[in-house]
Amino acid sequence: MIVASLVIVVSGIALPFAISTDLVRDRLERDISEWTGHEVELLDNPEIGFWPVPRIELNRISVSSRTNEEAQPIVFADELKADFSILSALRGKPSFSNFILVRPVFTVERFPEGITSWNSESGRIAEGMSISVTHADTNGDSEANLQPIPAYRLGEVTVENGTFTWIDHDTGDTEKVTAINGAISWPRLNGGIRADISGIYRGEAASLGLTSSQPLLLLSQRTAQVSVNLQSTPMSASFEGTASLSDPPFANGTVTMQSPSMRQALEWVGTQIKPGEAIGALSLDAELQWQNGRAMFDKLIVELEGNRGIGVLDFKQYDDKPGISGTLAFNSLDIASFLRAFTPLPRTGEDIAQTIDTSFLSQLMLDMRLSSQSASFGPISMTNVAATAKIDEGRATFDIGDATAYNGSVLGRITLAESGIEGGGEIRFSARNINLEQALNDLGISGPFPQGTATINVALSTPFPTWATGLSDLAGKFDLSIVNGFVPSFDAARFRELAATERFFGLGGISSGSFPFTSAEFEARFANGIAEIVKGEIDAENAHLSLTGIIPYQRGGLALIGVLNEVAEPAEDAGTEQAAVTDESVQFFVGGSWPTPVISPIISN
Repeated sequence: MIVASLVIVVSGIALPFAISTDLVRDRLERDISEWTGHEVELLDNPEIGFWPVPRIELNRISVSSRTNEEAQPIVFADELKADFSILSALRGKPSFSNFILVRPVFTVERFPEGITSWNSESGRIAEGMSISVTHADTNGDSEANLQPIPAYRLGEVTVENGTFTWIDHDTGDTEKVTAINGAISWPRLNGGIRADISGIYRGEAASLGLTSSQPLLLLSQRTAQVSVNLQSTPMSASFEGTASLSDPPFANGTVTMQSPSMRQALEWVGTQIKPGEAIGALSLDAELQWQNGRAMFDKLIVELEGNRGIGVLDFKQYDDKPGISGTLAFNSLDIASFLRAFTPLPRTGEDIAQTIDTSFLSQLMLDMRLSSQSASFGPISMTNVAATAKIDEGRATFDIGDATAYNGSVLGRITLAESGIEGGGEIRFSARNINLEQALNDLGISGPFPQGTATINVALSTPFPTWATGLSDLAGKFDLSIVNGFVPSFDAARFRELAATERFFGLGGISSGSFPFTSAEFEARFANGIAEIVKGEIDAENAHLSLTGIIPYQRGGLALIGVLNEVAEPAEDAGTEQAAVTDESVQFFVGGSWPTPVISPIISN
């Protein structure tokens, strides 16, 4: 025991003298150069330690490109640390492992001819890449006499607080990742690689995990097996399949992705969409094929703003904007939230009075075909919906081509344009044979509004480039026809009694009954915050009610003139079915505000 202890002590004292510092330094410099194929310069004298493991430490290391003398150093680190084998050092050929780079700066420059400053035709990695490509080109031909890929040992490289810079001299683009920390494990040149690193890219913290069983093919810009996992605030994504780092890149495999804001994610990865409100939460699971700058998602399961659907999706980056197209089928769809994933449409009726930034119209191209078993647009419920959503050339359109609602059919269109002759916004809506009573209940409209089986046509627009600056900017028309309906909370007989005795009265005194009718026709025109009732006719079995006037809807006011006529039964021997109208008519003025108007009878002289 005493002898063993003495051996350890003596060895600890003797080893520093037995191992040459210059030898270890020179060998490390040569090894890095042989691996990378580039010029390596260790700028300071190293320090060698033996506890707890033999390690060399030195300040300032520079790796420069041999192919382009004008390029910046591809690696410059403040410190380099590496473990080495004592036995190999005693034999005069020290071998190294477990490298640590402290505050390294990695710089990759892409030159107009397409090569980068990291390209090298020499070195162990370049040798392995060349042989690996030869193997791939034979397509696994067992009769080919192929040189095996060398099993050079590399080990693990750890990065502490590094920086990566990409410079494209052809386009002038520059990208930078800072605060890089992590490790790259590549035990042998002919084996697989694993990288787990984190950093800050475009102001967002991100972590990246990558594994590949064919790293030499991947570095050779050939197709290789790869697994990638990205985690960040704007988006999280994972990929499993084959990929190539060629220009343009290629990928084929399964992908999952989640983002709290699709617009923020697109902006983060390099599109021209400006960051704004965090709208458009997206998650997807699909089979991905990315080729020639185009990503196609097949067998797609997607959830967008809480709407879950299946289908296909196509993403393509054009010169100045991303383009998204596809077909999606939903079990249920919230149309308003789906649209807000792509456009900053108002969330509530009050928000319509706030100016909306329409710059998104020139930042995104969209062409989506949608179907849903059930859908809602605000309080309106629909089934069997077929719709399209498009954004192109400064114009956004959402069309409901076919849908069933309230026992009838509905069609609709929302259009939003940025500028020019078609600048502004437009809403068109048509409904056929719907149950108006159910629709009014869902919309929360109360009061003596005519109800029944209805046909509705609405067309509203605003001339301003930003939609919309206020309700008073809306202009258009509203047509309504109803058959076999009734006016709730309206007792015609009691109305006549009060009109004969009172100067004004509210509807509370005549709400005990209802007013059935066979048909009703209404036409209204909207402009400058006023709805003008140009036609209002209700035909009942023994009465006729007409209304005309204006409704200043911004203030909720009413200013209408009405006439209630009693229709006499036709005489049996009159020879005509034309009903005769008596002179027992009641003229009245409707004022106050909805849904509690005030009735003032008009006394004729």
